Amino acid sequence: LVTCGVVLGAFFVQFVEKEFPCPLCYLQRMAMILAVLGPARMIAIGHRKGRIGGVAFTTGFGMTVLASLLGACISIRQILLHIQPGDPGYGDAVFGLHLYTWALIVFACLLIDAGIHLVFIREDVPIEPLHPPILSRLVLWLFLLVIVANIVAVFCQTGFHWFMVDNPTSYRLFQ
Repeated sequence: LVTCGVVLGAFFVQFVEKEFPCPLCYLQRMAMILAVLGPARMIAIGHRKGRIGGVAFTTGFGMTVLASLLGACISIRQILLHIQPGDPGYGDAVFGLHLYTWALIVFACLLIDAGIHLVFIREDVPIEPLHPPILSRLVLWLFLLVIVANIVAVFCQTGFHWFMVDNPTSYRLFQ
């Protein structure tokens, strides 16, 4: 739910603040989505079976670790592009930091969360969901909506071109 909120916040900056995301921004969004796919899969399987077993749990959070490492590398790459003194960075700052720096913080939090979960899991003990199934389903539907919205936003920005420009200034689909 928190990661969906982060991506929805990026949509707010994109559509309300009128800042076009660069290719690295979209890659960070996709890495966040990939980081959530593991636990989302785990929750969906758990609701179907009535429990969440150790293998699904470790696989789900293992996917989170791998996707968060990828996203952190992408965020660090973008931070390093704008590290020189006097470089204004890409886009406006939010609470004093650019979105790609916030993305690195989110990926670090996802890694910490996944690590804590993986440390305390016992493979031989199934884990019962502690939340109401309807709440999980609503969050999963919100997550699916975020994925579809991201796909549509990328398509609108790239149009029928194979590559996205480094510093986009418009939606190429509508030109």
